[in-house]
Amino acid sequence: MNSKEMKHWLSRRRESRILDRIREHLVHVNSCIAKSKDFYKFWTAKDEKAAENMYEIIHQEEKTADKVEMEIVQMLSKGKTPVYVRADLLSFVRKADKAAGSIKRGTNNLLLLINHTFPEGIIAELEAIIDLLIDEMNAFVKVFDGMFKVEHSVLVNYVQKVDEIESKIDQNYKKLKYEIAYSTEKVPAGALIILDHAIKDIEECSDLIEDCAEMISSIVLL
Repeated sequence: MNSKEMKHWLSRRRESRILDRIREHLVHVNSCIAKSKDFYKFWTAKDEKAAENMYEIIHQEEKTADKVEMEIVQMLSKGKTPVYVRADLLSFVRKADKAAGSIKRGTNNLLLLINHTFPEGIIAELEAIIDLLIDEMNAFVKVFDGMFKVEHSVLVNYVQKVDEIESKIDQNYKKLKYEIAYSTEKVPAGALIILDHAIKDIEECSDLIEDCAEMISSIVLL
């Protein structure tokens, strides 16, 4: 199915509802990621109560995204969606849902470390990664919203933007790993293990967003 055929298929009432629900799902995924910035502000300030409250908001958004994902799966199974399109859309939604789960785990792991003090280098690199992650998600939303509304060249530029930001996150991730290895002499080993899990979760979220953008590119452009 080429992009013209898919656009026609999605223009039908039932199928456009599916696309609307996928957009709703992405709103909740985006909310999880956007709120990670607020969480991080409270985390660096060691405001445990505020950080816990923000984590709970992220957790609830992730649970809501899970529920919407289940509804999308039911809609796809009951509709007349072509098998190959159904598989692509299911994979897309599940990857996006995993991104929400990844950022939730990352903030939860950081919450466990709120009473630990880390070197400024780690604090700065983590903040840079979270800022870039929010930028990546915003760029990805443009990819999704522009699927059938912009010229292919514009959509390609949106996808490339997501890829560029993901590459920057990878670079910061490497710097952060270096900081953990060489700037944490006074940090307990157990805290470093949890911190390593947290940054892996955040980096995984970035990878999944990039995967989703590339899936849209494959669906629409190929």
